[in-house]
Amino acid sequence: MSLDASPLTRLPGNIAIERVLNKLLQSGEPFAVCYADLDNFKAYNDRYGYIKASEVIKLTAELIHDTVRELAGGNAFVGHVGGDDFVMVVAAERGGSLCEAVIKRFDDFIRNHYSAEDLARGAIEGVDRYGVSRTFPIMSISVAVVISQQGEFTSAVQIAKAAADIKDLLKKSPGSNYLINRRRNPR
Repeated sequence: MSLDASPLTRLPGNIAIERVLNKLLQSGEPFAVCYADLDNFKAYNDRYGYIKASEVIKLTAELIHDTVRELAGGNAFVGHVGGDDFVMVVAAERGGSLCEAVIKRFDDFIRNHYSAEDLARGAIEGVDRYGVSRTFPIMSISVAVVISQQGEFTSAVQIAKAAADIKDLLKKSPGSNYLINRRRNPR
């Protein structure tokens, strides 16, 4: 196990993620980096407690890992950035179908981790990061996909920045979504 692996998920962490990305960048072969983030996780953690929230993180890691192994094969990579953020690195042409499968499985799975009352309401009441009371929809997953073609990116940091930009766009849309960056020459 990698020294930076998450003790909760047992998935490799940031050092291993960066190493995989840099190795692929050097190879020049196209690949997809799928950056997954859970939406409304903090509200869930606040409502249900850290033990149930940790269980959701662990089970989400297993769901992602199993889906990647099933659909993307042995050369694929899954890492845990930390918290509720995960990275999947797969062949460029597998990014879209992988995201669709992860989203479907996550949306089915997460319903088992809410009370019947919260599911019927479709949301939970909570306090946001600024101390404001509001309603939070049932947890969903956003996946930002960056396709790296030869010469398009020169570092793992550039890929991470592109993924963060896409994730910020996705977070503005309700429900589970994915978006693939097909733009050449990142800005």
